[in-house]
Amino acid sequence: MSHGLTFFEAATVLAFELFRREGVEVAVVEVGLGGRLDATNVLRPEVASVTNVARDHAEYLGSELVEIAREKGGIAKPGV
Repeated sequence: MSHGLTFFEAATVLAFELFRREGVEVAVVEVGLGGRLDATNVLRPEVASVTNVARDHAEYLGSELVEIAREKGGIAKPGV
């Protein structure tokens, strides 16, 4: 069993480090897959938005719209 980073996780870490080094104050960051367990979910956003809930990536997010909505809604944080 591999415990390494996925390509997306590694790219996300590199992007966040570049943001830090360059003093980026505001960034628009798109979730890679779902939201609840996505690598980008470590951020505390000022704004969060779900653009659609469709039956894509069912093997990861679930086959029912309510399951997919739960996963995508995982980007929401208290107070945001």
